[in-house]
Amino acid sequence: MKQIAYDVDIAVIGGGAAGLAAAVAAGRELPEKPAVAVFDAQPRCGKKLLATGNGRCNLTNRSASSSDYHSDDAHAVSEVFSGVNVDDTLAFFESLGLVCREEDEGRIYPSCGQASAVLDLLRLELMRLGIAEVCGCRVERIHRQDGAFRLDSPMGSIRAKSVIVACGGAAAPQLGGVDWGYRLMEAMGHSATRLHPSLSPLPVTSPHLGSLKGIRAHARASLCDGRGEIASDIGEVQFGDKALSGIVIFQLSYAAAGMRSDDLCVELDMLPERSGDDIIALLTRRRAILPHLTLENYLTGVFNKRIGMCLLKEAGLTPLSRSVAELTDGDIRRIARIVKHWRFPVSGKASWSNAQVTSGGVRLSEMDGMTMQSRLCPGLFAAGEMLNADGRCGGFNLQWAWSTGILAGRSAAAFIQQHRKG
Repeated sequence: MKQIAYDVDIAVIGGGAAGLAAAVAAGRELPEKPAVAVFDAQPRCGKKLLATGNGRCNLTNRSASSSDYHSDDAHAVSEVFSGVNVDDTLAFFESLGLVCREEDEGRIYPSCGQASAVLDLLRLELMRLGIAEVCGCRVERIHRQDGAFRLDSPMGSIRAKSVIVACGGAAAPQLGGVDWGYRLMEAMGHSATRLHPSLSPLPVTSPHLGSLKGIRAHARASLCDGRGEIASDIGEVQFGDKALSGIVIFQLSYAAAGMRSDDLCVELDMLPERSGDDIIALLTRRRAILPHLTLENYLTGVFNKRIGMCLLKEAGLTPLSRSVAELTDGDIRRIARIVKHWRFPVSGKASWSNAQVTSGGVRLSEMDGMTMQSRLCPGLFAAGEMLNADGRCGGFNLQWAWSTGILAGRSAAAFIQQHRKG
């Protein structure tokens, strides 16, 4: 047996958003030292947190509620938010010294605009509470031993009366995303649903993507299959070499997670504020006032020039060297139809490296939503992305990390206090 390297009341496995929140919440309830320690496989804690919100940290969303999440247990999600909601989370960060501001669509950011400030304040509180951060320490297995837990790691064995597993999900492996947290929980009797990348660009096929790479446009984007529309959103779409991206596409990838891509497509309405008849009238007027132009410039001033040319090619109106005056009424109707229904077949699954979050995970039905304690193993808690609950883009997934982390930390501390009394 390996020598005991650490002996603590609560071992937190994972130093991401959920793990750090759990450690702070537990440490505030258990001021004795050494009560709590954080063990993280990365060289330092919070690497993925630093990248959230493009480095600004979209901390939460004002409207976040249980209805914004996919899960195997909607009731447990509701229990989590009844325990720690958005206001509770903002109060938690205010107690750390963080000042926040609300931006468009309820997104809440640090006023300083720095994700590093969120991480710094969490780590400063760990220091104040005397909580150790043990980095470069991957916990490889959890055992029950003599009424407590033994954790195996390359640094030696860790003895803990309670364990909070907050390893994060498989998304963004370049930022520390891992899948071994699921195996830790499975070894303790838990099960996990199938994992899928979510909140990511969607790979699509189109002969026009190469010429549109890097261009952004306002559009209504819809995810469709053979039966019709599945989900839609309006906002900025970004064209990539082999994919569509942007927040509205991330929202569609959330709806597409776990679905077969065979029959899926993304449909763009490039002028969502106008009806099909309005567009036909607009295009007819442009034919009348711009007959001297070639088709190459027919839609310049309505769309980005390259987008305009691709729309015309999609409508079959080549070569673009022809005169605008040559357009027939049928040509105009075809252009209007493409403007409202520009289709991009989905060509496969999103990649883990481009995903922001994991869809699927440890079954929430196996956890107590009020405490985040395992229903199968007393003293074992879990929090964050590794649980089977993923939310929409816009701060919802960090809110899940904070809510479950704070609940797990407080509940683990209560478990230890009850253990001491017993």
